[in-house]
Amino acid sequence: MSKKGCKNFADLLTAGTGEASKSFSDSVSGGLTVFCPNDGAVKGFAPKFKNLTADGKISLLLYHGVPVYYSLSSLKSSNGVMNTLATDGVAKNYNFTVQNNGEIVTIKSAGTTASIKTTVVDKDPLAVYSVDEVLEPAELFKPAEVPSPAPSPAEAASCSAEGREGEEEEACGVG
Repeated sequence: MSKKGCKNFADLLTAGTGEASKSFSDSVSGGLTVFCPNDGAVKGFAPKFKNLTADGKISLLLYHGVPVYYSLSSLKSSNGVMNTLATDGVAKNYNFTVQNNGEIVTIKSAGTTASIKTTVVDKDPLAVYSVDEVLEPAELFKPAEVPSPAPSPAEAASCSAEGREGEEEEACGVG
């Protein structure tokens, strides 16, 4: 990975306790697909990474691995939610969605959408793909909330009138 544009990610895997690296290594024999953020993506993400707890850092790294071997052609023909190496039951899903649009395969997480840029390794049981973003799981990075639109002046006046019941209460955010 280090020689194919994923050096920074590989360095993160081997740094610290090595727990993430061991999980990746232990998973290879049963099949493993890794979505490796390219060096530019990791460099730009470094400030956020440094602010994570030790467990958060491990979870983030494990989030980039899927415990199944997927060739590029199989990724191009599939869409849907995938469990990652970080998935731990219902409370911490750590899932992302793989979508394809012709030849382009994207991985969508809570706060990011990454595209596969190159194949680093594709030899069953291991596939490693370089992606252009660090995937951010919802469990670690809350997606930005979309503010609800403010009521129009007419709606605000209507909602402030007394005696509103039923559907009008619900429309005004009451009830």
